[in-house]
Amino acid sequence: MSYGEVIEDSEQRLKVLSESGGTILGYVYPHTPLELFLAHGLTPSLVRANPGVQGGSEASLQTFACSLTRNLFSQRSKGGLSWLKGILFPGNTCDSLQNVADVWRRRFPEDKIFRLIYPAARPGEDSVRFFAEELKFLSESLVNAYGRPLSNDDLLAAVSLLNAFRNAARTLYSCRVVDPDLISYSDVARMVMQFLTIPNADTVDQIGKLANTASRMLDERGQLSIAKSLQKGLLTGTLGDVEITTESSAPRVLVVGGMIDPQAIASLFKASAGLKEEIVALDLLSFGFKTVFTPPANLEGDPFVALSRSLLSAPSEPTQEGFPKRLEFLKLLLSRLSIDGLVVCEQSFCDPDQFEAPSLVKAASEVGVPSVRLPIDPELSDKGRLEGRIQSFVETLGGPS
Repeated sequence: MSYGEVIEDSEQRLKVLSESGGTILGYVYPHTPLELFLAHGLTPSLVRANPGVQGGSEASLQTFACSLTRNLFSQRSKGGLSWLKGILFPGNTCDSLQNVADVWRRRFPEDKIFRLIYPAARPGEDSVRFFAEELKFLSESLVNAYGRPLSNDDLLAAVSLLNAFRNAARTLYSCRVVDPDLISYSDVARMVMQFLTIPNADTVDQIGKLANTASRMLDERGQLSIAKSLQKGLLTGTLGDVEITTESSAPRVLVVGGMIDPQAIASLFKASAGLKEEIVALDLLSFGFKTVFTPPANLEGDPFVALSRSLLSAPSEPTQEGFPKRLEFLKLLLSRLSIDGLVVCEQSFCDPDQFEAPSLVKAASEVGVPSVRLPIDPELSDKGRLEGRIQSFVETLGGPS
């Protein structure tokens, strides 16, 4: 399926769920407490940009709105997102998401709008306690809005579901770094985004089967221990003595960026003439790596503190403190994982992406890895140029001409 058909299929499944009585609560930020929604009997669903909806000329939004928020707002303005029974926006992460939430509330007063305030600094016990109180307040707001109290049994089940998803997806990510030919990047992106659209055990089972197959193949080659060590290193942010060498002649690319849909990136690589999408060895995208490598929640003690600690220990965003540490980790990945090129995705009109991109390019240059910046909007309005840019870059790395 094309990227547009993927989005259409996701929307159809959401409509079916809504018509069958499911209460769907949308969210737009990767570090969202999905377990909390599930514990209240709600279905959390990532609100994704629709490439078929043009959002650049939406009159209600000023220059503070990035292309992602313009697209989401335009979907709602044109009668879309009807399956949502509410939407959660983050606060204290970026001005665009916060301001669009205010405009959304005013333009569509009938919608249930929630906001979760994130601490600027992470981690640290003060931040954990602050965020735990915000999660508790959100929980109370959900009870008031939907009349569904938090269920401890449902919370345990939700944590188990999310842990199973992340464990399986982390295994796939790590095995692909060792050998990207084990499973296509688009298949991994599809499964991750499918779970984030409607979290359920069936999708987890599918990801688990793929992960088991990939693990078995590496085990037969004597390489499984490398993948396991890498998985632990990616989760903790320290690679230890992990170093991957490859005999393949195909270039290996790492993709990094902000609020970019992994399936959009997969579609660009797949459509670029003469390229194998398997050249993408790893992504560090918000809705890919940063979601999958969120540490598990330990529910011993206060559940809100446990969820807070889990989310704040996830790979951070450009708007959070710790930028120097993230750059050092990027350089470590580039030099240890036999990465030949870095693709820096920039969401159009996203200030955090624009501010971060030069530093990412510089970090790659410092370890001798060439890079390319890829300005992208949710509509893929410049798809042909983007595909050409990717193909030209890969050719400079020694890929197919």
